[in-house]
Amino acid sequence: MCGIVGVHYFDRSRAVSAAELDAMNATIVHRGPDDAGTATFGHSGIGMRRLSIIDLGGGHQPIYSPSGRQAIVFNGEAYNYRERRTELEAGGAQFATHSDTEVVLHLYLAHGDGFLHRLNGMYGLAIWDDERQRLLLARDRIGIKPLYYYRDAEKLVYASEIKAILAHPGVHAELASEHLPLYLRYGFTPAPASLFRGIHKLPPGHLLSVENGEVAIKQYWNVSYRDKLTGSSDEIAEELYALLKSSVSYRMIADVPLGAFLSGGMDSSSIVHLMRDLGTSRISTYNIGYGRAFAEHDESSEAREIAAHYQTDHHEILAEPDVRELFPSLIRGMDEPIADSSFVVTYLVSRLARESVTVILSGVGGDELFGGYRRYFNVELNRLWHRIPTPLRRYLLAPAIGALPADRNNRLLNYFRLAKGFAQAAELPADQHYHETISILGRDVLSSASGPGAAGFDPFTDALAECDAADLLDRIMYFDLKTSLPEQLLLLTDKMSMACSLEVRVPYLDYRVVEFAARIPTQLKIRGRTLRHIQRHTFRDRLPASVLSRRKRGFGAPIGAWLRGDLREMIGDLLGEGRLREQGLFEPAAVRNLVDQHMKMRVDGTDAILALLTFQLWYDTYLKR
Repeated sequence: MCGIVGVHYFDRSRAVSAAELDAMNATIVHRGPDDAGTATFGHSGIGMRRLSIIDLGGGHQPIYSPSGRQAIVFNGEAYNYRERRTELEAGGAQFATHSDTEVVLHLYLAHGDGFLHRLNGMYGLAIWDDERQRLLLARDRIGIKPLYYYRDAEKLVYASEIKAILAHPGVHAELASEHLPLYLRYGFTPAPASLFRGIHKLPPGHLLSVENGEVAIKQYWNVSYRDKLTGSSDEIAEELYALLKSSVSYRMIADVPLGAFLSGGMDSSSIVHLMRDLGTSRISTYNIGYGRAFAEHDESSEAREIAAHYQTDHHEILAEPDVRELFPSLIRGMDEPIADSSFVVTYLVSRLARESVTVILSGVGGDELFGGYRRYFNVELNRLWHRIPTPLRRYLLAPAIGALPADRNNRLLNYFRLAKGFAQAAELPADQHYHETISILGRDVLSSASGPGAAGFDPFTDALAECDAADLLDRIMYFDLKTSLPEQLLLLTDKMSMACSLEVRVPYLDYRVVEFAARIPTQLKIRGRTLRHIQRHTFRDRLPASVLSRRKRGFGAPIGAWLRGDLREMIGDLLGEGRLREQGLFEPAAVRNLVDQHMKMRVDGTDAILALLTFQLWYDTYLKR
């Protein structure tokens, strides 16, 4: 695992200096504390920080081709590098190291841009081809690793983290106000947008090239939902198990200690099971708990049960963080504001794991592939809702549900929260209903002085139109796969783990598993009131029955309670009327009403307040003059 940086001037007479690259590298030491390297080629330069995982002594980057005319910096892992190396050697290629990065460069030499189709891994990479005077950037198929770039008339600056781009003297932090409504709606900023003006995310499965002064962005991979599997449930389950076993096997390749996050849920438990099935004799597992006061967020007892079943070397902490101190530093670490409390959990458990391992396996991605979110029920519930006579649902049911109290730290009140969220937009067609259900804040919270906020694209409409599925459930799962998964869950996983110099690998997001899952009929994903039906079927005789029957819990922190307690003073400071009027971005009355309703437990405003709170912390860190 590493972090990469680079600068490319369009004017070939302007040289990149080592000092520029060194300044950018200095901001991401946490991503690679073991090594650093830079190389300049006149008007283009590349650099990296390295966390040594494979070929500890010989994997220094940049790595050069045998001719010295091509060079690569690579953030991530190419899991199938051994097979590809054997193929390349059979064709006459010679290697100077045992690293996967050198294999990636030789694949480029052999296959051009088609080398990306031969990689199974997670990566953000840059290749400078001096022979062609061409720069190539690429991000992995799913978006497990981040890659950002800034472009103006004179240059392209790119890096694994935005803070490295901002370290370049020619880039200045400014708010991209046109993307603010997108952030407020989703609680994250979908690619290619960011909240920094001029700084973009390279979307997953895309490459960017600069040649002859022309910048081109091209999609090299996408997933298809069209060719559905026709085998029996047993046949599909066995094929899925074999794919997952292969994926976990790939992700256990490392020359450093390796472990697994373990929450006790199906995704993490299945990974531990597969590690044991592969013959791993000693497995280190890691979990975080919050105690009985926050029982809805505490899965430590379930994790201990699975750890005992598989006899793992289990590590556990009871989280009692000083969130007032922690929040600002974590938001700086993420580069972007986000309305997902799991960034706190991910950081704390990563810090625990880094005490004894360098690589960790995580269950991120199972929900998006196999239908694990409760909100996916809404597609069918919306259809049933519209069967109820209109006067009954509009004038009796909807108002009654809307009057219920809500709080996600209490099981009953959390069900009320979900019901309220459903009923608020249930009159809409099913696709629009889903979009409203996942929306956090509307434009009413924005001040008129903040501008029109025309983002130039509509992620939801665009995703549904792009997906080749006939079934609406497939299309909304595709939307999540393309937006919230890479730019929320994987973003916070990468940033919070790398803040601890820990590499996280995600077996469920092997592209082969993703492509296979897309072909599974939706009725095998959600059957009646059962989420993840095919996944449960796959592990029914493999995992303990308690795991298969366990109700879904979110992997998050008790933010709602913290907002009413430890973070209440911070809310007063950052979301107070005086501060909001001075800033001019948000409507004070709308924000005050939201906070009041949450404090009185009339609504659960956790996500909305968290979106505003993390935005303000981000704003103060990067933009406040």
